[in-house]
Amino acid sequence: MKLINQARMLAVASAAALLTCEAVQAEVVVGFARDAASQRFLYTEVHDFNRAADGRVQTATSRYYDPQGREVARKSLDYRANRLIPLYKLEMPAQRYVEGISSNADPVVVFKQDQGKEERKSLAREAGLEAADSGFNHLLMDQLPQLLKGETVSFKLIVAGNTDRYRFRARKAGELTVEQEPAVRLRVEPDSLLRLLVDPIELVYDTKGTRLISYKGVSNIIDPATGQVHKLVNITYGGPVPAEARWPQRTAAAP
Repeated sequence: MKLINQARMLAVASAAALLTCEAVQAEVVVGFARDAASQRFLYTEVHDFNRAADGRVQTATSRYYDPQGREVARKSLDYRANRLIPLYKLEMPAQRYVEGISSNADPVVVFKQDQGKEERKSLAREAGLEAADSGFNHLLMDQLPQLLKGETVSFKLIVAGNTDRYRFRARKAGELTVEQEPAVRLRVEPDSLLRLLVDPIELVYDTKGTRLISYKGVSNIIDPATGQVHKLVNITYGGPVPAEARWPQRTAAAP
C-alpha cells in the first residue's frame, strides 16, 4: 500500500486539469490515455472549464470514461480563492475511493476515503511555491519562462491522497516541434530520495505557455483489474481522436 500511495502522490490530476462577476466563458478539453508500455487504450478525460472574462479559470468538472463509454470517475474543482491550491473532490464510486481538499485557506484541509476508511488532516501553509492537484499545471505554466531558460524550479506539492505534502523540482528536458509549433518537454520529480522509487513525470507544453500537449506519468485513475492506479500512462490533448475512445458527447454525435 505504501508504494500505491507513493504512486498516487505523483498523480497530480491526470494532467487533466493540467490545462486549464463578469461574463463566464466555457471551454472543453479532451484527453486520451494509453498504457505507456503496451499502448492499450485506457480512458477518455473530458474537462469542462468555466473561465472569467480575463481568461482565468474559475471552476471545472472533469469526467473520466472507460473504453465502453462508462463514467468511472468525476472531479469537481474550484479555483476562485486559489488557482494553485484549488478546492476539489475526486470520486471513483466503483473503487470506493474519494479524495480532495475542503479548505484552501491556512491551514489547507485535505481528506481521503478509501474502502470506507476516512483520513483528514490540516496542513499549515509554508513559504515558497506550493500547489495541489491541478493547480500544479498553473504553477508550471507560471514558471515556464524560467524553465525555458534552463532554470530548475523547486516547489511543494500537497497530495490529498497521502494527506501530506512533498518537495518536487521541475526542469527543462528538451525542445521539440508539435504540429509545426515549438514545444518544450519538462521533467518533474521528487526533490528527495523518493525519486529513486518512483518514475518522473514528463509533460510537453507549447513554448507560448498556452496549453498542455501531453503527459507521461502515473495516473490518478484506479485500474479496476488491479485495484491500483495505472502506473505509467501517456495522455495526449488535441490531435486525432482514437477509434477506441467513447464518451457521451461523441456517442451522441455518431451516425
